[in-house]
Amino acid sequence: MPARFWPLPWGHLITSPFGPREGGWHFGVDFGWPGGSAGLPVYACQGGTVVRAGPARGFGRWVVIDHPEADGSGTTVYGHVRPEVLMGQRVEAGQQVAVIEPDPRLNGGVPPHLHLEWHRSVLSPPGPDVLDPLPYLHGAAYPEGVPMTVFGIDVSNHQAAFDFARAAAEGMTFATHKVAEGTWRDPMWPRAREQMAAHFEFWGGYIYCRLNTHPEVEADALLAYLGDTNVPIQIDYEDLTGKPTLTDLLARAEAITARRLTLLPIYLPRWYWRDHMRSPDLTGLPVGIWNSHYVTGTGNPHQLYPGDTHPGWEPMGGKPVDILQFSSTAQVGGQLIDVNAIRGGRDQLARLFRREPDMQLTDIVINKDGNPVTVADLLASIDMHASWVVDQLAGPDSRHQPGPALDPTGWPQLDDKSVVDSVAAAHDKIDAVTERLGQVQEKIQTILEHLVTDPYSGRHRRPE
Repeated sequence: MPARFWPLPWGHLITSPFGPREGGWHFGVDFGWPGGSAGLPVYACQGGTVVRAGPARGFGRWVVIDHPEADGSGTTVYGHVRPEVLMGQRVEAGQQVAVIEPDPRLNGGVPPHLHLEWHRSVLSPPGPDVLDPLPYLHGAAYPEGVPMTVFGIDVSNHQAAFDFARAAAEGMTFATHKVAEGTWRDPMWPRAREQMAAHFEFWGGYIYCRLNTHPEVEADALLAYLGDTNVPIQIDYEDLTGKPTLTDLLARAEAITARRLTLLPIYLPRWYWRDHMRSPDLTGLPVGIWNSHYVTGTGNPHQLYPGDTHPGWEPMGGKPVDILQFSSTAQVGGQLIDVNAIRGGRDQLARLFRREPDMQLTDIVINKDGNPVTVADLLASIDMHASWVVDQLAGPDSRHQPGPALDPTGWPQLDDKSVVDSVAAAHDKIDAVTERLGQVQEKIQTILEHLVTDPYSGRHRRPE
């Protein structure tokens, strides 16, 4: 069987299915990503030849791949993308062919997402030869080697009224903003706190440590201005105006946690740790490291990211690097800004921000028989049994109807009624029989009473 792949990595969302939409018909499936899909890689669903790659009416730009029979046949369309292949090029199933266009102005005026179409044979106009892609993707694999890496930003008053909503739409999955610097309060923090809470699931604040400010005084100032003790805090330790030491850094971390605040990884650039702190052992720190190692150039974070094996990820002082700041000139939210990466996807993101990770379909759970199964298999079993129950109650193949509008097919042996309707009808008959029995009982009672009061009732006497 020819290889077949989903067009986006594991974890994608279907934001608009194939079928009726806004009074018309949507001839494709829209794919997105939690927190935004701008710049995400797009992969060929099957092998084939690129027959379109460039501007397209309504799509901004697109890639169209014709699949010969040996590759599975049909034609796939990938809309609202930035092509990374050329017309006439042969591509293999699972090969990256584009990225999702991050700029709505170049994307047909819509938020970043992937529009996927599946055509029965060659590229066809909207109609019966444009098919729902999801049945064809059933059982498809996910592209191998896709880095489960997410990106986020850290912001301060230097960005003024930063557009957090736009940053989230462009694919940023976490954000932090400066709360204070020593005892100085960042005037943009209250607004940033409100905006991050509205547009990000994972967000926090940071304190830029001033070495001439006592750790306890600094922690008190942070707590007084924070506004919410549930906000996780990043220590930014890179002040050049004093003498940094590991003892001082530990004291600042302890002062913050003593106030029942939660720490994010500590921002400690490798150059600062090496050149100004003389490379001390960091294994005693309560959290991991947030390192900085910049690449050159500007662009969106997905384009600039140097990869999961970049030297910036190497441990420091026996402590792992949990977050890597890899550029200060990434284009996000209409500005050039610091951008950061977290390897390990959403689960690692949740752990670092002290949130319980979401259960995944590949997670192992114990079923009712005490056997380990994946969540996907458990859900499939539940769906199968639920469908069987629906059919038993409502009639053969009732499972295929939408729940709210289900019209039971009924069972022939129940006069084409569902089990529920049949029981209800039987209940009505039982009520009628019960009522009739009550009437008979009343008549019997009347006769019995008459027998008691009339000694001649029911006796046969000779005529005189």
